[in-house]
Amino acid sequence: MTSLHGAIRTLLYNEISVREIVDNRIYPLKMPLGATLPALTIHKISGPKDHITGHGTPRYQVSCWAESFAIVQTLSEAVIECLTRYKGIASGNHIKQIVYENSIDAMEDETGLFHVPVDFKIIHLGE
Repeated sequence: MTSLHGAIRTLLYNEISVREIVDNRIYPLKMPLGATLPALTIHKISGPKDHITGHGTPRYQVSCWAESFAIVQTLSEAVIECLTRYKGIASGNHIKQIVYENSIDAMEDETGLFHVPVDFKIIHLGE
């Protein structure tokens, strides 16, 4: 079984509307220096678990990065469409449901990059 992080990456990579924009530029935590854009980064924000039901409910953020507002918007919409309400087994993880929670439009002052962080809650069984 791959980590939930790996499962999210696989789901995004396998979605053609996402892959057409970022190819394989889906990174953990932050982009490498000089990375080609557009790209995605994924990181876990929190990791609660219900000790009675055994369901984990971690929150993950998928950050969309691009040099244009139009592209970052298209990418964030594709990410939301791909992950929202996903149910099934992804990379060995039993996902009960992925819930879209929030996103905002941002622009990084230092780099001029457009950034849309998209937050999801993942309800799953297991560690």
